[in-house]
Amino acid sequence: MYLLNAGWRLVFVRRGQPAPAPERISAPRLRRIGILLALCLAMFPAIGQPGTDRPLRTLVHAREVHNLSPEEAARAWPVHLRAVVTYFDPVINPIGDLFIKDATGSIFVEFSHPPHLDLHAGDLVDVTGVSGPGEFAPVINRPVVRAIGRSSLPKNATKATFGQLLSGSLDGQWVETEGVVHAVHYTPADVTLDMTSLDGSIRAMTRREPGANYESLVDSLIRLHGNACPLLNWKQQMVEAQILFPSLREVRVLKPAPRDPFALPAVPLSQVMRFSPSIEIPHRVHVQGAVTLQWPGRSLCIQQDSNNLCMDASQAGSVAEGSLIDAVGFSSIRDYKRTLEDASFRVAAGGPSPRPTPVTTDEALSGRFDAALVQIDGQLVGREHTLGEFQLMLRSGNVIISAILPSDASSRGMPDWKEGSVLRLTGICDALAGPDTWNLSDGELRPGSVRILLRGVDDVRILERPSWWTPRHALAILVATCLVSLAAFVWIVVLGHRVEQQTLALRKSEERLRHLSEHDVLTGLPNRLLLHDRLAEALQRAERSSGRLAILMVDLDRFKEINDVCGHQAGDKVLTTTARRLLDSVRLTDTVARIGGDEFVVLLGDLSDVSRAESIAAKIVAAVSAPVDIGSSPVFVTVSVGVCTYPEGGRDAETLMQNVDEAMYAAKTQGRNAFRVFMPVSLPT
Repeated sequence: MYLLNAGWRLVFVRRGQPAPAPERISAPRLRRIGILLALCLAMFPAIGQPGTDRPLRTLVHAREVHNLSPEEAARAWPVHLRAVVTYFDPVINPIGDLFIKDATGSIFVEFSHPPHLDLHAGDLVDVTGVSGPGEFAPVINRPVVRAIGRSSLPKNATKATFGQLLSGSLDGQWVETEGVVHAVHYTPADVTLDMTSLDGSIRAMTRREPGANYESLVDSLIRLHGNACPLLNWKQQMVEAQILFPSLREVRVLKPAPRDPFALPAVPLSQVMRFSPSIEIPHRVHVQGAVTLQWPGRSLCIQQDSNNLCMDASQAGSVAEGSLIDAVGFSSIRDYKRTLEDASFRVAAGGPSPRPTPVTTDEALSGRFDAALVQIDGQLVGREHTLGEFQLMLRSGNVIISAILPSDASSRGMPDWKEGSVLRLTGICDALAGPDTWNLSDGELRPGSVRILLRGVDDVRILERPSWWTPRHALAILVATCLVSLAAFVWIVVLGHRVEQQTLALRKSEERLRHLSEHDVLTGLPNRLLLHDRLAEALQRAERSSGRLAILMVDLDRFKEINDVCGHQAGDKVLTTTARRLLDSVRLTDTVARIGGDEFVVLLGDLSDVSRAESIAAKIVAAVSAPVDIGSSPVFVTVSVGVCTYPEGGRDAETLMQNVDEAMYAAKTQGRNAFRVFMPVSLPT
């Protein structure tokens, strides 16, 4: 063995021999030895450490593996751990989820194929393998797992807040968290608890235990232990906090839920989400009201005196309008509005159908009628059937209002509402607000747009039908007449000039070449060159006749991501589908051109009313948002549209193009999937 003490000589003693008397070392010599040791350590600081080219040492602690950088973890450091299983689920993931913990921390064990292991939480295991970068943090790859005995789950766990879990700093670790259970979701093999803490919402998942009563946890304040496990998107970025806990034995009920939540004192609708001196995590509240709208399995709206509230209610079964109901749910704020989440209800008594309140567009935009049953008039400018819902677009004043029919309305047959009809809608006023509508002067949040939630097709009443002689019909007859005349003319030309067939063929070839030079090959739309010619002609006509025209700049949102993820063939399909939808949204006399990779320009000439440009822009936004079928799965596409009119936005082509491009980028900056009209800046006089 070695003997070393301050001021004494280092002596080597053979086993079985008596140790000699220690010899005193002088202080200067001792200092020289210390300096020599320090130099050795300075010259070789990285022996056996990450980042060197020396042979990799075996990592024997979970924290050592988890704290590797992604680059070091990819070097496949040898790993040999003895640890306790804290979570094992061979079902949720096709190749199994396994977390183990030793005295230093926890680590995820990643299998490349189903492990076929009979493991349980609390088993003591011997694990060998190599380090790997993992999808989010370092893991153990190519594992060989061997059960060597039984232990117990850790009693102590790191207390974790929602913010800490969402930051990813506690990835994989054995943590403790508290919250109120809002809902329970089942699969054949697993159970997920939706929990709300003081600082956010957390998902907790476990293996489903036969005979366990998970529903009793709803509205209970619980404390649980489990492994922090992030949910990732396709870019391997964390998007949600999640905890995997082994069983209900790791759940402690701190405050049980009421036996009958409907027995709680009813809270007036006016007091939901109002100030309360209590700082506890909110539990379910009990409210009462008359039903004004129900989309079975989705939404339920009620009114009580002059107060209204809409809630998420997945409970099956239909409720008659006007019925007085008791509802319990968790108060929450969504889209800047109060609501109840995970609500359930029961009918207390019947009642008369509620009467709607007639409102104007300005009154609807004031926010005072949000969630109320209202009646509003408007002119139909478009309709769309997307994602199982039928949507009507109406113009009321200078505002575009969308009306949403429930998903089951189309199955019963949809009336043939004609564009241009004046309709009267009866439904729930759903005011939509955004950050740009914040009023700093009085501290109130004002809606930026309004939509009407309809109970069925009977909530749409036709007040005025459009004349058959619409511009579209007149244009169709004109086009048909021109086609017939053209066919007759061609027939005469063919009969009278057979001798010039070769010349005609050469002329057609020249026209085809000119067409190719002026049109986009992929979509068949005019290109930038032809657009500029038509824009110049339209400007000359407008200047001579004091007419009006408009330009719309249409840009696909996040088109590069579609190309990167789905491939260029999918991108081409999106471009051709978008081109077709743009053509379907405008008049036959208008020009739709493709001027760049994912940029389109629409020229609206000879406008009698420039507000028509805004209607077409809204119609384009709605039309393009329909999913595009690329074969494997639909792709959802949105556009940002800029609108610029002549002469307000400029009197020459260059100025108009610059200003419409500025309006388009304003639409992108303010959230995409919208249109913005260029408004010239008024200079002070």
